[in-house]
Amino acid sequence: MKPHVVLLFLLFLICQTSSGQIFRYRLSANAGAFLGEPGKAEIDYPMKDELSNPGSEEFSPVFKPGVELEIMAPVTPDFELGVQFGYLRVSGHTPSPPLYNFFLSRYNPLPNSYKYPDKALIFDTNLLNILGTARFYILPVKNNVNIFAKALAGVTFTGTDFTFHNPVYRVEYDVGVLYSRGTRNSDDPKTAAITGGLGLGATYRLSDKFDIYFDATALLVNSDIVNGVPNYNYINKNGQTSMERTNSPAAVAQASIGLVYSAIPDRRFNKSNFTRSSRMNKNIFHKKRKGKPFSKRRK
Repeated sequence: MKPHVVLLFLLFLICQTSSGQIFRYRLSANAGAFLGEPGKAEIDYPMKDELSNPGSEEFSPVFKPGVELEIMAPVTPDFELGVQFGYLRVSGHTPSPPLYNFFLSRYNPLPNSYKYPDKALIFDTNLLNILGTARFYILPVKNNVNIFAKALAGVTFTGTDFTFHNPVYRVEYDVGVLYSRGTRNSDDPKTAAITGGLGLGATYRLSDKFDIYFDATALLVNSDIVNGVPNYNYINKNGQTSMERTNSPAAVAQASIGLVYSAIPDRRFNKSNFTRSSRMNKNIFHKKRKGKPFSKRRK
Protein backbone atom coordinates (compact mmCIF):
# COMPACT_ATOMS: atom_id res chain seq x y z
CA MET A 1 0.00 0.00 0.00
CA LYS A 2 1.43 3.37 -0.98
CA PRO A 3 2.22 5.91 1.80
CA HIS A 4 -0.23 8.57 0.60
CA VAL A 5 -3.05 6.00 0.68
CA VAL A 6 -2.10 5.18 4.27
CA LEU A 7 -2.19 8.88 5.15
CA LEU A 8 -5.66 9.32 3.69
CA PHE A 9 -6.92 6.19 5.45
CA LEU A 10 -5.63 7.34 8.85
CA LEU A 11 -7.11 10.79 8.31
CA PHE A 12 -10.48 9.20 7.48
CA LEU A 13 -10.38 7.14 10.69
CA ILE A 14 -9.61 10.20 12.79
CA CYS A 15 -12.43 12.20 11.22
CA GLN A 16 -14.85 9.31 11.73
CA THR A 17 -14.00 9.01 15.43
CA SER A 18 -13.94 12.75 16.14
CA SER A 19 -17.70 13.29 16.18
CA GLY A 20 -18.69 15.34 19.18
CA GLN A 21 -15.09 16.13 20.10
CA ILE A 22 -13.49 19.58 20.25
CA PHE A 23 -10.48 19.90 17.96
CA ARG A 24 -8.44 22.52 16.17
CA TYR A 25 -7.49 22.02 12.54
CA ARG A 26 -4.48 23.50 10.75
CA LEU A 27 -3.77 23.63 7.02
CA SER A 28 -0.37 25.06 6.05
CA ALA A 29 2.00 25.47 3.14
CA ASN A 30 5.60 24.58 3.90
CA ALA A 31 9.10 24.66 2.46
CA GLY A 32 12.27 22.99 3.64
CA ALA A 33 16.02 22.71 3.13
CA PHE A 34 18.60 19.99 3.69
CA LEU A 35 21.11 21.16 6.32
CA GLY A 36 23.52 18.23 6.43
CA GLU A 37 24.14 14.87 8.07
CA PRO A 38 25.10 15.38 11.74
CA GLY A 39 25.63 11.67 12.44
CA LYS A 40 28.76 9.62 11.95
CA ALA A 41 30.52 10.75 8.76
CA GLU A 42 31.20 8.46 5.83
CA ILE A 43 34.67 6.96 5.54
CA ASP A 44 35.83 8.87 2.47
CA TYR A 45 38.07 7.69 -0.30
CA PRO A 46 41.61 8.71 0.78
CA MET A 47 42.23 10.96 -2.23
CA LYS A 48 38.81 12.58 -2.29
CA ASP A 49 40.07 16.14 -1.95
CA GLU A 50 42.78 15.71 -4.61
CA LEU A 51 40.43 14.10 -7.12
CA SER A 52 37.38 16.34 -6.58
CA ASN A 53 36.56 18.74 -9.38
CA PRO A 54 38.14 22.22 -8.99
CA GLY A 55 35.56 24.55 -7.46
CA SER A 56 33.27 21.67 -6.52
CA GLU A 57 30.42 22.61 -4.15
CA GLU A 58 27.94 20.93 -1.89
CA PHE A 59 24.25 21.29 -2.72
CA SER A 60 22.57 24.67 -2.33
CA PRO A 61 18.88 24.53 -1.34
CA VAL A 62 16.13 25.00 -3.91
CA PHE A 63 12.85 25.78 -2.17
CA LYS A 64 9.68 24.06 -3.36
CA PRO A 65 6.23 24.18 -1.73
CA GLY A 66 4.66 21.40 0.26
CA VAL A 67 1.59 21.06 2.45
CA GLU A 68 0.63 19.75 5.88
CA LEU A 69 -2.54 19.12 7.86
CA GLU A 70 -2.64 18.95 11.65
CA ILE A 71 -5.43 17.97 14.02
CA MET A 72 -4.94 19.32 17.55
CA ALA A 73 -6.69 18.54 20.81
CA PRO A 74 -6.26 21.05 23.67
CA VAL A 75 -5.30 19.43 26.97
CA THR A 76 -5.03 22.62 29.06
CA PRO A 77 -5.34 26.30 28.08
CA ASP A 78 -1.57 26.33 27.39
CA PHE A 79 -0.88 22.80 26.10
CA GLU A 80 -2.21 20.71 23.24
CA LEU A 81 -1.46 17.42 21.53
CA GLY A 82 -2.03 16.53 17.91
CA VAL A 83 -1.17 14.50 14.84
CA GLN A 84 0.38 16.04 11.73
CA PHE A 85 0.25 14.69 8.17
CA GLY A 86 2.91 16.34 6.03
CA TYR A 87 4.26 16.46 2.50
CA LEU A 88 7.62 18.25 2.35
CA ARG A 89 9.84 18.74 -0.69
CA VAL A 90 13.58 19.12 -0.13
CA SER A 91 15.63 19.96 -3.21
CA GLY A 92 19.16 21.08 -4.02
CA HIS A 93 21.54 22.07 -6.83
CA THR A 94 25.30 21.99 -7.29
CA PRO A 95 27.16 23.35 -10.34
CA SER A 96 29.93 20.78 -9.82
CA PRO A 97 29.72 18.04 -7.17
CA PRO A 98 32.51 16.85 -4.88
CA LEU A 99 33.67 13.26 -5.20
CA TYR A 100 30.93 11.43 -3.35
CA ASN A 101 31.68 7.80 -2.45
CA PHE A 102 28.58 6.87 -4.44
CA PHE A 103 30.43 7.70 -7.67
CA LEU A 104 33.06 5.07 -6.77
CA SER A 105 30.51 2.39 -5.96
CA ARG A 106 29.28 -0.30 -8.32
CA TYR A 107 25.81 1.24 -8.19
CA ASN A 108 26.93 4.32 -10.14
CA PRO A 109 25.09 3.98 -13.50
CA LEU A 110 27.52 6.22 -15.44
CA PRO A 111 29.88 4.60 -17.97
CA ASN A 112 33.40 3.66 -16.82
CA SER A 113 34.87 6.47 -18.89
CA TYR A 114 32.83 9.08 -16.99
CA LYS A 115 32.23 7.77 -13.47
CA TYR A 116 32.69 11.15 -11.81
CA PRO A 117 30.58 13.88 -13.47
CA ASP A 118 31.66 17.51 -13.61
CA LYS A 119 28.27 18.79 -14.72
CA ALA A 120 25.57 20.43 -12.60
CA LEU A 121 23.50 17.97 -10.55
CA ILE A 122 20.20 18.23 -8.70
CA PHE A 123 18.20 16.22 -6.20
CA ASP A 124 14.49 16.33 -5.46
CA THR A 125 13.29 14.53 -2.32
CA ASN A 126 9.72 13.99 -1.14
CA LEU A 127 9.09 13.47 2.57
CA LEU A 128 5.69 12.08 3.57
CA ASN A 129 5.39 12.06 7.33
CA ILE A 130 3.02 11.14 10.13
CA LEU A 131 4.10 12.93 13.30
CA GLY A 132 2.70 13.23 16.78
CA THR A 133 2.92 16.83 18.00
CA ALA A 134 3.00 18.56 21.37
CA ARG A 135 2.65 22.34 21.58
CA PHE A 136 3.11 24.53 24.64
CA TYR A 137 2.05 28.19 24.49
CA ILE A 138 4.84 29.91 26.40
CA LEU A 139 4.33 33.63 25.90
CA PRO A 140 1.21 35.66 25.04
CA VAL A 141 2.04 38.92 23.25
CA LYS A 142 -0.60 41.67 23.35
CA ASN A 143 -4.15 40.33 22.91
CA ASN A 144 -3.92 38.59 19.55
CA VAL A 145 -0.46 37.01 19.37
CA ASN A 146 0.75 33.87 21.12
CA ILE A 147 4.21 32.27 20.93
CA PHE A 148 4.65 28.53 21.33
CA ALA A 149 7.29 25.79 21.48
CA LYS A 150 6.68 22.58 19.55
CA ALA A 151 7.98 19.00 19.63
CA LEU A 152 7.39 16.33 16.98
CA ALA A 153 8.08 12.61 16.62
CA GLY A 154 6.94 9.93 14.22
CA VAL A 155 7.81 8.32 10.90
CA THR A 156 8.78 9.73 7.50
CA PHE A 157 8.55 7.98 4.14
CA THR A 158 11.41 9.21 1.95
CA GLY A 159 11.61 9.17 -1.84
CA THR A 160 14.25 10.89 -3.96
CA ASP A 161 15.65 11.50 -7.46
CA PHE A 162 19.32 12.42 -8.01
CA THR A 163 20.33 13.32 -11.58
CA PHE A 164 21.80 15.85 -14.02
CA HIS A 165 20.34 19.34 -14.01
CA ASN A 166 20.45 19.48 -17.80
CA PRO A 167 18.28 16.74 -19.37
CA VAL A 168 20.65 16.61 -22.38
CA TYR A 169 23.26 14.79 -20.29
CA ARG A 170 20.70 12.27 -19.08
CA VAL A 171 20.26 11.26 -22.72
CA GLU A 172 23.94 11.54 -23.63
CA TYR A 173 25.03 9.17 -20.87
CA ASP A 174 21.89 7.01 -21.12
CA VAL A 175 20.83 7.51 -17.50
CA GLY A 176 17.44 8.84 -16.56
CA VAL A 177 18.61 9.31 -12.99
CA LEU A 178 21.86 8.66 -11.14
CA TYR A 179 19.94 7.37 -8.14
CA SER A 180 16.26 7.04 -7.41
CA ARG A 181 14.06 5.45 -4.77
CA GLY A 182 10.37 5.74 -3.94
CA THR A 183 9.48 7.79 -7.04
CA ARG A 184 8.08 6.99 -10.46
CA ASN A 185 11.68 6.53 -11.68
CA SER A 186 12.22 3.57 -9.34
CA ASP A 187 10.53 0.27 -8.58
CA ASP A 188 11.74 0.39 -4.97
CA PRO A 189 9.33 1.77 -2.33
CA LYS A 190 9.98 4.79 -0.16
CA THR A 191 12.11 4.16 2.91
CA ALA A 192 10.54 4.54 6.34
CA ALA A 193 12.60 6.54 8.83
CA ILE A 194 12.12 7.53 12.46
CA THR A 195 11.83 11.31 12.70
CA GLY A 196 11.93 13.84 15.53
CA GLY A 197 12.13 17.59 15.81
CA LEU A 198 11.72 20.82 17.75
CA GLY A 199 10.37 24.18 16.72
CA LEU A 200 9.10 27.62 17.62
CA GLY A 201 6.14 29.49 16.21
CA ALA A 202 3.38 32.00 16.69
CA THR A 203 -0.32 32.40 16.07
CA TYR A 204 -2.21 35.61 15.30
CA ARG A 205 -5.90 35.60 16.19
CA LEU A 206 -8.20 36.81 13.43
CA SER A 207 -11.42 35.82 15.20
CA ASP A 208 -12.74 33.33 17.73
CA LYS A 209 -12.59 30.68 15.02
CA PHE A 210 -9.52 31.49 12.92
CA ASP A 211 -5.82 32.12 13.52
CA ILE A 212 -2.91 32.79 11.19
CA TYR A 213 -0.19 30.26 11.98
CA PHE A 214 3.60 30.27 11.50
CA ASP A 215 6.34 27.97 12.72
CA ALA A 216 9.99 27.10 12.05
CA THR A 217 11.09 23.54 12.80
CA ALA A 218 14.34 21.57 12.81
CA LEU A 219 13.83 17.88 11.95
CA LEU A 220 16.15 14.90 12.22
CA VAL A 221 15.23 12.19 9.69
CA ASN A 222 17.02 8.86 10.07
CA SER A 223 17.71 8.46 6.35
CA ASP A 224 20.88 9.02 4.30
CA ILE A 225 19.06 9.75 1.02
CA VAL A 226 17.40 13.04 1.97
CA ASN A 227 20.05 14.82 -0.14
CA GLY A 228 19.56 12.29 -2.96
CA VAL A 229 23.01 10.68 -2.58
CA PRO A 230 23.20 7.33 -0.79
CA ASN A 231 26.05 6.95 1.70
CA TYR A 232 28.92 4.48 1.33
CA ASN A 233 31.97 3.78 3.46
CA TYR A 234 35.32 3.22 1.82
CA ILE A 235 36.66 -0.09 3.15
CA ASN A 236 40.23 -1.34 2.75
CA LYS A 237 40.85 -4.83 4.15
CA ASN A 238 44.22 -6.42 3.42
CA GLY A 239 44.53 -4.43 0.24
CA GLN A 240 41.03 -5.30 -0.94
CA THR A 241 38.93 -2.15 -1.34
CA SER A 242 35.16 -1.86 -1.51
CA MET A 243 32.27 0.49 -0.88
CA GLU A 244 29.78 -0.59 1.77
CA ARG A 245 26.36 0.96 2.22
CA THR A 246 25.85 2.93 5.43
CA ASN A 247 23.22 5.21 6.94
CA SER A 248 23.28 8.61 8.61
CA PRO A 249 20.47 10.87 9.87
CA ALA A 250 19.74 14.05 7.95
CA ALA A 251 18.97 17.46 9.43
CA VAL A 252 16.17 19.37 7.71
CA ALA A 253 14.91 22.90 8.35
CA GLN A 254 11.25 23.61 7.66
CA ALA A 255 9.05 26.71 7.75
CA SER A 256 5.23 26.58 7.63
CA ILE A 257 2.55 29.22 7.29
CA GLY A 258 -1.17 28.59 7.27
CA LEU A 259 -4.56 28.92 8.88
CA VAL A 260 -5.99 27.33 12.03
CA TYR A 261 -9.70 26.68 12.47
CA SER A 262 -10.89 26.12 16.02
CA ALA A 263 -14.07 24.36 17.08
CA ILE A 264 -13.61 25.92 20.54
CA PRO A 265 -15.72 29.10 20.76
CA ASP A 266 -14.43 32.35 22.22
CA ARG A 267 -10.88 31.21 22.92
CA ARG A 268 -8.92 33.52 25.22
CA PHE A 269 -5.20 34.10 25.50
CA ASN A 270 -5.09 35.13 29.16
CA LYS A 271 -4.32 32.19 31.40
CA SER A 272 -6.94 33.26 33.96
CA ASN A 273 -9.77 33.11 31.44
CA PHE A 274 -11.89 30.09 30.61
CA THR A 275 -13.32 29.40 27.20
CA ARG A 276 -16.96 30.16 26.74
CA SER A 277 -17.67 26.44 26.47
CA SER A 278 -16.08 25.86 29.89
CA ARG A 279 -18.11 28.68 31.44
CA MET A 280 -21.29 27.33 29.85
CA ASN A 281 -20.62 23.86 31.25
CA LYS A 282 -20.02 25.29 34.71
CA ASN A 283 -23.20 27.40 34.54
CA ILE A 284 -25.26 24.40 33.48
CA PHE A 285 -23.81 22.37 36.32
CA HIS A 286 -24.66 25.06 38.90
CA LYS A 287 -28.17 25.49 37.50
CA LYS A 288 -28.78 21.79 37.87
CA ARG A 289 -27.55 21.87 41.42
CA LYS A 290 -29.79 24.86 42.22
CA GLY A 291 -32.81 23.35 40.48
CA LYS A 292 -32.52 20.04 42.29
CA PRO A 293 -34.37 20.17 45.65
CA PHE A 294 -32.65 18.84 48.72
CA SER A 295 -34.14 15.61 49.87
CA LYS A 296 -35.72 15.85 53.27
CA ARG A 297 -34.11 13.85 56.02
CA ARG A 298 -36.40 11.25 57.46
CA LYS A 299 -37.01 11.45 61.16
